[in-house]
This record gives sequence, structure tokens and C-alpha cells, in this order.
Amino acid sequence: MPTPPTDRRATVWSSTFIPTTSPITGSAGYSVAWVDTDTERLQVLVDGARPAPGTPGRLTSRAVDDQTIEMFVAETS
Repeated sequence: MPTPPTDRRATVWSSTFIPTTSPITGSAGYSVAWVDTDTERLQVLVDGARPAPGTPGRLTSRAVDDQTIEMFVAETS
């Protein structure tokens, strides 16, 4: 059985901090990461602090206005 797209494992390849208002939370600044899944590399928003390369986690879907977007969530230790 394939893993649902809302719970895909991912590892950060690279990330950056964007010093402007977040389009999701309205907070001052947010992070974007390029993550590798089993099948592809994606650019996604980050839920939480900027992750370092190699950080394991998962992709989760969030509803924003009338769109669904994928976000990276780092694993907790």
C-alpha cells in the first residue's frame, strides 16, 4: 500500500529563511526547504524553524484559503 501524499517521509536537501511576512501565519519571516522524497525533490514551506540539510521529517498538507499546500515538518527527537 503506498504512503498517502499527506504523510510522505522527506529529508531536507537545502533550506533558506525568507525575511518577509509569512503568507501562512502572518509572522515576521518564514523558511522554505528543498526536500527529497522517495521519488522527487520538492520546494515546500516549512512548519517551524529553518531545518538544516539532512533533517528528516515528513510532508503534510495544509488548507490555506481555498488551496491545499504541502509543508515540511521536522521529526522531533
